[in-house]
Amino acid sequence: MGSNSARLKIPARSRLNKNMTNNNPKISVCVPIHDMTNGDKFLWRLVNSLTSQTFRDWELIITKEGHMAENTNVAIKKARGEIIKILYLDDYLAHPDSLKVIVDNFKGGWLATGCLHDDGISVGSPHFPEWNDDIFTGNNTIGSPSVIAIENNNPLLFDENMSWMLDVDYYTQLYDRYGEPTLVNDLNVVLGIGSHQMTQILTNDEKLAEYQLINQKYAK
Repeated sequence: MGSNSARLKIPARSRLNKNMTNNNPKISVCVPIHDMTNGDKFLWRLVNSLTSQTFRDWELIITKEGHMAENTNVAIKKARGEIIKILYLDDYLAHPDSLKVIVDNFKGGWLATGCLHDDGISVGSPHFPEWNDDIFTGNNTIGSPSVIAIENNNPLLFDENMSWMLDVDYYTQLYDRYGEPTLVNDLNVVLGIGSHQMTQILTNDEKLAEYQLINQKYAK
């Protein structure tokens, strides 16, 4: 587990085992955290879903550096694994074989899985990823960055000028480098939804500014 600015205590039952601390883990789970309501609860939920995995050759990287795009980039830069798995603070792995499914299906480039949604009351609303050529416009058929895994070979970074459309911008970058993602129809991750989400926090003016920025960036 690594971070320049976050020092988090893991309970005894969640200690990293020997395989999780080698110098070349198979998969790096990158968790950029930030202050949010119920953040401690979300973190424990995420960690517990990770320590219950049947696939054990992983490392956990937790960072807390600036806004979301910058923070995620810091985590990506620290990753030592062959595969980088992004997992936001309010999300968690859906079942004990989640990492195994990613590793077994990873073909290089990038991969996207299905997900469920947790509103704090129930878990449901399954989503399976699809690619579309207009994704940069905000037509996000992939899902949250928590559903993707990427190749750790000079990995692409998020545009730090964006908060709301950073996901579709990142997917466009990935497509330009690797082509379409490997799509895995496994309900692999559970996404936390609610008032803490960026789409609920940003103003309409802020959203419009990002929409205009991304359209200028990918104007044909």
